[in-house]
Amino acid sequence: MATSQDDYKQNLSVKHASKAGLRGKINANCIDCVNDPIEAGSWRKQVENCCGYSCSLYPVRPTTLNAKK
Repeated sequence: MATSQDDYKQNLSVKHASKAGLRGKINANCIDCVNDPIEAGSWRKQVENCCGYSCSLYPVRPTTLNAKK
């Protein structure tokens, strides 16, 4: 049986995947990969802290403008 955390993650992923263009699909992939609803921080912060350097989407993962400097 799915938990509310699993439902939250699934709904968030579907929401982003349904957006037009590649950005939504990239966000959805990153959410599926690293987002943990129990961990501290938003999904963006968790993705920004991703250390999957070998991932082909790592250079284009969602980050804040400050993190790109």
